[in-house]
Amino acid sequence: MQTESVFSSLSDMVSIIGNPAFGDRFFGIVERMVGADHCTVFVSDDTGVRTLVAEAQTHAAAERVRHLAGLYRDGGYRADPVWNRPSDQSAGDAIRTEVIAPAHFRDPAYRREYYEKPNILEELAVSADVGGGRRVYAGFYRERGRSRFSPQDMATLQATAPVAMQVLAKHAEVTQARRAEAAPVPVCRPSREKLFERVSKVMMQDNQLLTRREAEVCTGIVLGYTILGLSMNLGISVNTVATHRKRAYAKLRISSQNELFTHYFSLVESLS
Repeated sequence: MQTESVFSSLSDMVSIIGNPAFGDRFFGIVERMVGADHCTVFVSDDTGVRTLVAEAQTHAAAERVRHLAGLYRDGGYRADPVWNRPSDQSAGDAIRTEVIAPAHFRDPAYRREYYEKPNILEELAVSADVGGGRRVYAGFYRERGRSRFSPQDMATLQATAPVAMQVLAKHAEVTQARRAEAAPVPVCRPSREKLFERVSKVMMQDNQLLTRREAEVCTGIVLGYTILGLSMNLGISVNTVATHRKRAYAKLRISSQNELFTHYFSLVESLS
């Protein structure tokens, strides 16, 4: 998957946080990225395990996936060696990505229920400790009859996992807060201009580190604009965009788009 498409997908993920159709839209993004037939996402904290996403390409398949997700959430995870593998953050695996095949599971009952009966060929799995005793586990599946996940699919997942895990954790927070309020909260997807203005404002509140133009360039990157797109949107040359990006990254002590996404989420947390 091309770098431009990867970051466009990441910006799409950011834009759907809190959306009632998050699960369906998240799966659509994932399907484009790694070609999954279905996906599940679970989040755990001191209150238990919740299903965050359970989607598939067809309605019938989605019903089966949701049934299995319910079984997993209600106790199946206790028999999952992947879920129960202790994380060793000191070894640098706070985020773990791996390819899982049914043969990896020694428990025949678990393997049969969650992999053989649903006709699973392979799973791309990513799990992360996201702070506050919370954990996110996402699985992207291909069924038999298709090719296995490629090294490029794994590379795409590894490149996007840091941001995707934060998006999922943030959406889990939003939905849990709304559930606690016991009142429906209308969600209106802001226009591109309003979203740009909102993100830029957050960037500018970062202890006044960035100039207005540097904040606008960083905002555009977070929202998935290309350098050419930013040039046209801001009315400045491509070289000027690149210069503002370089200066902003130096001030923020970062060196990549992924780090910028992480920095943005940290800002949102500190200002909320």
